[in-house]
Amino acid sequence: MKRLTLTLALLLVGCVQSTGGQLVSFVLEGRGDPAVATGQPLRFTSGRGFDVTLTRAKVTVGAVYFNRQNPQSYTLEQSCVQTGVYTGEVRGGLTLDALDPTPQPFPVEGHGTDAQTLAAELWLTGGDILATDDQTPILDVEGVASQGGSTWPFSGVLTIGANRVVPPRNTALPGSNPLCQQRIVAPIAFETQLAQGSTVQVLVDPRAWFADVDFSSLAQVGARQYQFSNDGSSPRQADQALYNGLRAFVGPYRFTTPGTTP
Repeated sequence: MKRLTLTLALLLVGCVQSTGGQLVSFVLEGRGDPAVATGQPLRFTSGRGFDVTLTRAKVTVGAVYFNRQNPQSYTLEQSCVQTGVYTGEVRGGLTLDALDPTPQPFPVEGHGTDAQTLAAELWLTGGDILATDDQTPILDVEGVASQGGSTWPFSGVLTIGANRVVPPRNTALPGSNPLCQQRIVAPIAFETQLAQGSTVQVLVDPRAWFADVDFSSLAQVGARQYQFSNDGSSPRQADQALYNGLRAFVGPYRFTTPGTTP
């Protein structure tokens, strides 16, 4: 993120000049989704029929960006930083407790314009979005899953660093699978206009991370303990499904402003 600061600041100014909008500052808060999180262990039945008790669910968000690009306009080939589309930014990270429904403020103020916003991006990073490696724990989970009389006490810590590098689709296009794309969750639909002094909240529903996880495929690491692998090349269904759930732009994350219907 550090080397993008000046570039993104200039893009925001460009938005103001081209649209006639006003510069604004705002507050961003994270929350465990109040509809499902109580601050106590979260119990739910997953999409695969596992009964899950989640006792720890933390996600690190390195930055948040808002833009005026319609979600239907996104393509897999677009660059990680899109010139001229940003309407707001929060360049400071937060490790968000997804089991806590109380507001958890990001440590820095957000800045942007009051131009129309149509989508949001979560940047899952501990620092530089372009870093070749990042050992920051992005997802940290623990709990117990059961089904048909079998039980899987589980834990897992996922990072998005060199362990997530995907080979290019074509040797002639060595940059076709940049690591930065693995760190960006987008597009998250969010239609609003940022206002001076306003508050925006990102709500996290941790159930969605586990929707497609087959806990029976987890690796056993002790007499009665199972663990999600942090190896991006793991062949186990559970490992791939949790990572895909973390990065899903529909389901786990939604943006709202207090006092409005999300």
